[in-house]
Amino acid sequence: MKTILRAGLTIILASMSLSFAAEARSEGNVLYFILDASGSMWERAGGKPRIVIAKETLSNLIEQTPAEIRSGVTVYGHRRKGDCSDIEEIVSLKNLDPMAKFRAQERISSINAMGKTPITDSIQQTVDRLKGEEGESTIVLISDGLESCGKDPCALTRKLKSAGINFVMHVVGFGLMDHQKKKLACIADAGEGTFFTADNASDLLEALTVVKQSVVAQVKVEPAPEPVVQKVESSSTSIKIKAKGPGTVKLLPAPWVEEPRYWALSDVESGEILYKFARLGVTPQKVPPGTYQLMWHQNEHRSARVITGQIVTVKSGEVTEVPVATGVRLTMPQWVEIPYWWGLKAKVDKSVLRPPVWFRDLPAQVVPAGRYHLIWYQNEHRTTPVDLGVIDIKMDQLNEITVATGLQLVKADWVPEIRRRWWKLLNADGEVVLKVSNFEFKPQIVPEGKYELVYRQTKHGATDSSLGTVIIKPNELAQFAVNTGVGFSYADGTEPPYSVEFSRLDDAGATAAVVKLDKSWGPIPLQPGTYRVDFQAARNGPVMTIVDSFDLPAGVFVEIEM
Repeated sequence: MKTILRAGLTIILASMSLSFAAEARSEGNVLYFILDASGSMWERAGGKPRIVIAKETLSNLIEQTPAEIRSGVTVYGHRRKGDCSDIEEIVSLKNLDPMAKFRAQERISSINAMGKTPITDSIQQTVDRLKGEEGESTIVLISDGLESCGKDPCALTRKLKSAGINFVMHVVGFGLMDHQKKKLACIADAGEGTFFTADNASDLLEALTVVKQSVVAQVKVEPAPEPVVQKVESSSTSIKIKAKGPGTVKLLPAPWVEEPRYWALSDVESGEILYKFARLGVTPQKVPPGTYQLMWHQNEHRSARVITGQIVTVKSGEVTEVPVATGVRLTMPQWVEIPYWWGLKAKVDKSVLRPPVWFRDLPAQVVPAGRYHLIWYQNEHRTTPVDLGVIDIKMDQLNEITVATGLQLVKADWVPEIRRRWWKLLNADGEVVLKVSNFEFKPQIVPEGKYELVYRQTKHGATDSSLGTVIIKPNELAQFAVNTGVGFSYADGTEPPYSVEFSRLDDAGATAAVVKLDKSWGPIPLQPGTYRVDFQAARNGPVMTIVDSFDLPAGVFVEIEM
């Protein structure tokens, strides 16, 4: 078994010669990474979570990798708790030019750690991905723990190599305990690669750099000499067994942290609550030795149960102090109404439902560190959740986030008060950013940007009417005047028509858009422009053009006499 300990890395790295000829020979070779993003990666190394170190190190390495080396990244455990199928290729295999490197680094930075450790299936998917490659394929597995999905990655790697598939598998064990090192080293041995150990950021960067340089220069990674261990004969006439007593968990909440409904210690991969402390404040608690993840539930009915990302390692007879100091607080102007809920969603979470981290209250809240999309849901049944963009939650501080970007429709007196109506904002791709139903003309929180404003007079009695373009600037309340439109004057008791169509005409006189109004005399808001009016009195009656053309200027209400 080839094992490189930290002491041997510098010697090996210094011996590598990166000549131009070596770089030319490396063209077409593959350097592919498998990154562990299981829940245990939130444990700290040197004061910083392992997952943060791993993301930063991998991003730096990709920046330094020559473009002629084809690279890719698969990650597991980054989206869901307890799901052994949570495996995703986040950087597709390709030559990484500067723009591709930027996009890869951006994708790596968005990784969250939360799930299980499906090493075996990750290796299988990666090797399947590399089967068609003509160059030398080098795979690097970075993991802080063992397979947790009931499979044997060592046996699989040996099987894949015996099948003649051309790859080398290196393994970097990050912050491992002694009993874990042997099993992870077996994977590297079966993959004819090298097993590295790393306990901090510099160790990890050094190990990954050794592998990267070996791919670039086509130099085989050689193991450092194994240390000589002298055997000492000893004898004893007695045996002592030390009992494993409990340890103590002592929470250290920041001054802004309010007392929770309960806090708990959960399994780092499945999220299952193992020990729960309800209505006990944050007083120290005794628990069995082990590694846990801190869970925090601020309010039973007004917040989600939050997995904080804090890894808690409890040792027998010792006190483990756990800071609770990572949080977010929203600040907003007076015109913003309290929402039905607001929350944080990882970019990879495609669900349109309530995100895993949500709150109905606005005071400061305990949340996990990371990069998230801020989701705002103003009113149940009347608005859609709106994505306010990416925010970064930094560790061990209260992150202040301003929510002050919005839109208010200001209606003219003639705009009818109809219950079943809506308006929506469409982005440049025609996607609905926000839909507001059965609304009063109140301000609504929206993301900054340029949108098409679409108005619907009634659910069944009218079609969508584009009112024009609206530009939303950050931290401002934009206003849009709904004061341009058409209505009819008619004799009392006159039945409304079966349908009326308002066709907006382009410069050539062709129809650019049509707004239809059924069984109503209006009035109806329209976009400024030139229009033709077609009229159908009865369902089976003829369609007549009653106005060939008229101009509708902005801010004007046109009344058509019948």
